[in-house]
Amino acid sequence: MNIITWNVRGLGRPAKRFLVRDFLNLHFADVCCLQESKLEVISQSLWREIGGTKLDQFTFVTAEGSTGVIIMGWKSGVLSRSLPKISFFCLTMDFYSKGDNRLWRCTLVYSPNARASK
Repeated sequence: MNIITWNVRGLGRPAKRFLVRDFLNLHFADVCCLQESKLEVISQSLWREIGGTKLDQFTFVTAEGSTGVIIMGWKSGVLSRSLPKISFFCLTMDFYSKGDNRLWRCTLVYSPNARASK
């Protein structure tokens, strides 16, 4: 199981999305956790630009507008998942690995830089 986590510092530019997708494909990611994407809304077509066709499922949490958005993507052929547990600045997903019948939990946390928001 290859899990990649990355503070991407923004995915607004197509060139940056290509860079992320290329990296995820190069390292055979089964799950990716991306912090600080700075995208307010992520559509299926936009996700395809980021995760490619292999990471075919995703969910995301928008923290404050476009600041601190976190995204979790995964391969549905390798993993099935429960409903995401979403709270402010946090995303938790329970996954079931189809290959070895293991259940595991992935939590992605993003904390803003402003002290007042922490």
